[in-house]
Order: sequence, then structure tokens, then C-alpha cells
Amino acid sequence: MNLVSGKLFWTNIDGIPNKYSYLSEDICCDVLIIGGGITGALCAYYFANAGINTVVVDKNIIGYGSTSASTSILQYEIDTNLIGLKRKVGMDNAVKAFKLCQEAVYDIEGIVNKLGDKCDFILNDCLYYTNKFKDVAKLKEEFDMRKKCGFDVELIDESNYKDRFSFPIKCGIYSKNGGGGINPYRFTHALLANASDKGALVYENTEIVSILSEEGSEVAVTKNGFKIKANKILIAEGFESRKRINKNVAKFTRSFTIVTKPIENFRGWNNKCIIRDSEIIYTYLRVTADNRIMIGGEDIEIGGERSKICNLADDDWLANEKYKILEEKLKLMFPYINNIQIDYRFNGLFGETKDSLPYIGVHKDMPNYYFCMGYGSNGILYNVIGGQLLRDLHIGKNPKELSVFGFDR
Repeated sequence: MNLVSGKLFWTNIDGIPNKYSYLSEDICCDVLIIGGGITGALCAYYFANAGINTVVVDKNIIGYGSTSASTSILQYEIDTNLIGLKRKVGMDNAVKAFKLCQEAVYDIEGIVNKLGDKCDFILNDCLYYTNKFKDVAKLKEEFDMRKKCGFDVELIDESNYKDRFSFPIKCGIYSKNGGGGINPYRFTHALLANASDKGALVYENTEIVSILSEEGSEVAVTKNGFKIKANKILIAEGFESRKRINKNVAKFTRSFTIVTKPIENFRGWNNKCIIRDSEIIYTYLRVTADNRIMIGGEDIEIGGERSKICNLADDDWLANEKYKILEEKLKLMFPYINNIQIDYRFNGLFGETKDSLPYIGVHKDMPNYYFCMGYGSNGILYNVIGGQLLRDLHIGKNPKELSVFGFDR
């Protein structure tokens, strides 16, 4: 299957910041993290900085999986609205999930300040909107609930949108300081470099082919026959994590993204905020640190692992059609932005759970495993939360927030 395909933006502009060797001996550790993308990197950062003996392995090049195709939009907003999430997990847990995502945005700001590399991190306002009359009442209700819960939001409607946005808005929720963006690939490498400085060992091109239980520990065996003995194994493999448990945790889609050349004029785009519409298969936009526009969406469910969508070729007509649709949407939304030129086109596989929340914690059938399955559009923020909660669990704090993201919810 093709996790990602196309002309990828992040890996192209940054190359390979750090190279790691493959494992060539038997080793022992306290925690083995399987997966060297943004999920594994965040977990490694938190574990290593807590003084935990940590090893990270990835079967490919660090950061070359789904991380390389992420738009890395950071929003406290979850794919399921606060109203909808309340119905699924209760009001307290719904608000807690939104608040934890909001805190995670600022946690990332704190991390990059400590790393000494901003990784193109920027704070942003966010617009969640509809141009359909039938969705107006729903968005107004959502606005009222967010306002009541203390979120800094403003209602946008037909009477006040034209001074800020060049596309039609029937109703929208404008969240102030509610999100951000980052270069996820460079962030991954910076996190792992920091973890390495704190004693973590990182190996790429190191595939785990089997895991055996042995006297209360787990022994992971690589493709080349070397062994890693660990007290705990942390699964941070993204798409492939689902194979580790006997539970249908998410549906998977292929999402498409295009990236423009740098833009000079952003007329009709208030504060270059993050934008998302209210469609079921929604379109999302952000601006990078060097003023490129990223627009993504047009998701398609992948079907089985042998399906065409799961293994979509880069030059397939369907991919090109999706890129064309996104480009047309972009130009229609922003008629005052001149000379829009597309520089990158790529797509990747991403998962989404039924309630849009991640799975973080221990599965009842696998007591020696931790899972950080940050599926959904908030994946990076979920992985910040997951890294913190799993670290606290490992050192004996038993954080109560794990109940919000557990397998038994």
C-alpha cells in the first residue's frame, strides 16, 4: 500500500536533517517505541526528558510515512463538533477533549522554544464556516456552546464577513488564538534529536517482524534477527497501528493536498487564519511560514489494502482530478489573490475514529503495550496529549484523562 504519494512538500524543502543507523546488535530498554514519525517522536521527547530509557525504531526513513503528507494544522476544534461530541462522550469529556487540544497548541509552542528550532511554528486564528442556509442554526448553537464553555469565539454571518473574507459565508465561528501550524517533518527530527541528547536511541530502516513475551518483558525481533528486550512497547505506527489489536478502531481515507508557490497578497483572507468548512468531507486551508497556501480534502475511503485507493499511483487520473478540484476551489474562494501557481501535489492515508477522538492508553488484552493512536485531523495535538499521558502513566501517576481516550469508552 502507498501511505503517501506525489511530490511531497516537507521532505523536499528540508531534505534529511538527520540520518540514523539501523539496529545491528541485541539491546535492552525500558520502553521501545515502534514508529518514528511525529507520533513516535513526541512520545520519545516526553519519555526521554523524563529520564526513561527509551528506544525508537522505524522500518523506513524517519518521518517519511504519513508525517511527510500532513498539513499539520493545529486546532483545538475536533472533527466532531462540541455538540455532537457531547452526545457521544458526555459534556464533561467533550469540553475536556477540546480544552486539552487547545492546551496542546501552546505546549507545542513551549517545546519549539526549548528545542531552539521554531520548526516554522505559527499561532493562528481559525474559521469554521458554512455557506449553506440549512447549517446556520447548527453553527449558531455550536457557537453558543463554545462561548458558554469559555472559548474565545466570534460569530461571523452575512452582515460582517465581507470586510474579512472574499468567499460567501452564511455563518461561521471565528476562534481567536485557537490554532497554529508547524513543519511536522522538521519538528519530528528536532524532537528526536532532543530525545537522543537525553539518552534515547533511534534507529531507522529497522523493521520489527515479531514480538515475543518473555518473563514479564517483551522481545521485539527485527527483520535482520536482532532483538530488543523492553519492559513496555509503545505503538506509534499511525496507519499500521490498527493491526496490533483486534478492534476496528478507525476508518481510513486518502486525503489530497496541493501547495502553492509563495503568495504576496492575501486580500480576502483575514489574518491568514486556518479555514475549514462544515461539509462532511470538508476542505481545509492554511498558510505556511513562507506564505504558501496549503489546501486539502476531497477524501476517499480506501477500502481494503489491495484496493486501488489504498495503492493509488501518483500519476493516476483520479489523483489528478482531485488536485484539479482543490485548485479550482482555491481560486474561487480567493479571486483577489493573483497569480496562484501550484508547486506541490501529494496525498496520504489518514484514519478517523467514530467520535473523532484518539485511542491512547493500554488495551486490556495487551498489558505490556502502550498505544498512541492519534487518528483524525487533530493528530499532532492528540500525540502531544498522548505523549504526556503515557509518560505520566509509565511513571505511576495514572492520569484520569486517559479515560476520555481509552479503548473501552
